[in-house]
Amino acid sequence: MRVLAIIAAAVLVTAAAASARTSGSAVKPSVVAGAKYATVAVYRSPAARRPFLTLRNPNPDGAHLVFLVKRRASGWEQVYLPTRPNGATGWVKDRAVDLSLDPYRITVSLGAHMLTVTNLGKVILRTRAGVGRSVLPTPKGTYFVAELLKQPNPSGPYGPYAFGLSAHSNVLQSFGGGPGQIGIHGTNEPAALGTDVSHGCVRIANAAITRLARLLPLGTPVVIRP
Repeated sequence: MRVLAIIAAAVLVTAAAASARTSGSAVKPSVVAGAKYATVAVYRSPAARRPFLTLRNPNPDGAHLVFLVKRRASGWEQVYLPTRPNGATGWVKDRAVDLSLDPYRITVSLGAHMLTVTNLGKVILRTRAGVGRSVLPTPKGTYFVAELLKQPNPSGPYGPYAFGLSAHSNVLQSFGGGPGQIGIHGTNEPAALGTDVSHGCVRIANAAITRLARLLPLGTPVVIRP
């Protein structure tokens, strides 16, 4: 079964790449690894004898544990981790995860206050964003969507939905009872979009976050740029 799963993922990657070439785009889909069992052992390298980290599935918020794959090797996946420090990576065994393809990508431009979503390189959404203030900046780097949280009050400060990212604040070690996790969410202050306004999270219009909540799978890469 493990061999079949790996072959299937490779076939999907090849087919998606061929489709991208046909459409004139050189952008390939990302590979996402989803946990198969109640825990996932993470190793510093494929040669390591013992894991340095064990993550639980589902995560503390009840979401399916996923990883964005950075690099692939025989029997292993190097993945971005949903932990501190930002940008941390580790290696997980192929047999511990299911692989899938994700054609979507979120790019956040802090200086332009703009969030852009692409599908194999084609822009499908571009919207104004509120980002972190200078004293509580939104961290730059490559991350991924770790969870989707439907908000109890859709008219509240986080809007109807919030994506929890693998990124964490470099200033706040905790916030609102959580670990200082950075999110992309809606807002009840749409007039502040396009400014430096948040504690580090990325705010977008409620209509935009609702659309993305119905569209983007967990594991979607998020690139935050200056």
